[in-house]
Amino acid sequence: MSGTFLKNRGRCCKSACLHCPYGFTLKRFGLQFKEASEDVESAKRLAEREISEEELGNYRFIFLKDTLAGLMRINHIQVKELFLEEDFKDQNLSLEIIESYYFY
Repeated sequence: MSGTFLKNRGRCCKSACLHCPYGFTLKRFGLQFKEASEDVESAKRLAEREISEEELGNYRFIFLKDTLAGLMRINHIQVKELFLEEDFKDQNLSLEIIESYYFY
C-alpha cells in the first residue's frame, strides 16, 4: 500500500507497513545506512547526476525494513542533500529525522 493510500485512510493500523506515513514503522525499525559505493548505479539514479569516485565517500544509502528508501549526501556533521525513492516521498522522512538516526 502506498503512503498516500495509508494517509488517506486516516489512522495508523500499527502493522508496521513499509510506507507508513504516521511514523510507526520508522520508530519500530529505525533506519539502516550503507555506503553508496556498494551500488554506484543506484546512487547515480537516485541523485539524478554523475557522482565521482571522490564524492562517493560522502553518500550513504538509507534503508527502512531492508528496502532502499533513498540516498543522502553528508558531511561530518549534517545531511546536506536528500534523495528519496518515489514511494518514500510522502512519509515525512526529512533531513532532520534522518540526521537524528544517522548522527545520534
